[in-house]
Amino acid sequence: MHRRALLALVVLAVAHGPAASQVSTGPGPASVRDRLRADLEFLCAPPLEGRASLTAGADAAAWFLASEFRKIGLAPANGDAYLQRFDLVPLDLARDRTLVQVIHRGRETRFEPNAVFLPEPTRPVNLALDVAFAGFGITAPELGYDDYAGIDVRGKAVLVFDHEPQEHDPASVFNGTGFTLHANAWSKTRNAERHGAAAVLLVTEPATMHRSAPRAPGRANAPPQALARSELGIPRFTVPPAAAEALLAGTGRDGAAWQAEIERSLSPVSRALDGVRVVLSAENRVKTARASWNVAGLLPGQDPTLRDETILVTAHYDHLGVQRGRLYAGANDNASGTAALVEVARRLAGRPQPRSILFVAFGSEEQLMLGSYHYVAHPLRPLATTRAVLNLDMIGRPEAHTPESEGAYEITAARSGELNLVGAVYSRTAAAALQRAAPRAGMTLSDKFDRDSSMRALFRCDHLPFLQKDVEAVWLFGGFHPGYHEPADTIDRLDFEKMERVVALTVYAAEDLAGR
Repeated sequence: MHRRALLALVVLAVAHGPAASQVSTGPGPASVRDRLRADLEFLCAPPLEGRASLTAGADAAAWFLASEFRKIGLAPANGDAYLQRFDLVPLDLARDRTLVQVIHRGRETRFEPNAVFLPEPTRPVNLALDVAFAGFGITAPELGYDDYAGIDVRGKAVLVFDHEPQEHDPASVFNGTGFTLHANAWSKTRNAERHGAAAVLLVTEPATMHRSAPRAPGRANAPPQALARSELGIPRFTVPPAAAEALLAGTGRDGAAWQAEIERSLSPVSRALDGVRVVLSAENRVKTARASWNVAGLLPGQDPTLRDETILVTAHYDHLGVQRGRLYAGANDNASGTAALVEVARRLAGRPQPRSILFVAFGSEEQLMLGSYHYVAHPLRPLATTRAVLNLDMIGRPEAHTPESEGAYEITAARSGELNLVGAVYSRTAAAALQRAAPRAGMTLSDKFDRDSSMRALFRCDHLPFLQKDVEAVWLFGGFHPGYHEPADTIDRLDFEKMERVVALTVYAAEDLAGR
């Protein structure tokens, strides 16, 4: 659709407000479900073309949300603006200039990396480095574990295993069979950078089996993009197992043996890899950054002492766009959470609280939380006084198994009154407020995804960047379901009773957190 026509659609929605698309069956104010459906019908409309990051459809959704925040009566949160810009670069790596060369005692072997993270995608990487092996790349003083103890990695590339030790052991100090924040690639890269490393070489842990299943025929991924300037300052190359074995060849053990030793003793086996160097090269073909947007509106607190503290209610509005001629409308992922966010703001706008409540709709979540990573690096309210984040994503469908999840865990959110909390293990105060609110909203809550690593739920949504900054953040999550990231994620499949209950749950919990 031409941008002019798309702009006309947005202007029509803004000019006429919710009444332009509400479906109330009689006179008087629209019901909660009418308002939710009205917002969903706009966000999922074909002219928005699936709201893919860096498209006119995503821009239209952002401007629509900004107008709704203004109509609700929220104050602009970014100076006098409701929009927070962040710049992204589409990723298109030049494969002939993107490689890992392992040089061991004069012998050179070349490998194509599985993935590359570039701190500044418009600038090529060309590094020749000595190498150290740093186990799982984790420093966890609270668990008495440090892969960097006794090793100097300054100026070197560090080879680290993905995830964390004892992943399938219910008795593991690393949160049993759930994940800790240390298992995430962002955390490993940040930790390596803090220890002075110049690059990270990440490899799937060789002795751990991970769940896999055939992808659904319509399953799609988001177009790859990256922040024009990441908060992280060093590159990360995800390397194939053969590259890791070439790097470890001079140690007398293969990667599986080193992993087994770490998991047995929970002690570091890290070491400099003598006689080994790597040459790391990567270049992105795209050199121009483009704008994406977070949308933020503030309900100022009323207590003179507490109003500088903040409770965040968040969601992401982007989805997967149009791919192979098929529209990915993203009704549940995440028009459902976005519409619920707007409705929570409507409900709370007339009831100011002691603490301030900031409502943020993030862009570019499908590109691995780029909007929320930008926000935590450039917060509109200080993170030090941000007390909790309630993040709404995929809250409108009954939970059901997909091929990836079958046999991994028990379904606990299959009905309208059931919901999952992800990140509750790191968010005791926020989780307690949600548990207190649940009976009033007619809901029961499960933390099963905090005890399951198979679906990597802890690392899959906008709560994660806040947890990595030591801010309590809980993802309110209806669960996975058939049609996830497929064209079949449409409005007609949503459970509006479930959405209404999640709205009520969020309102009650936000009031609890803002008032206590």
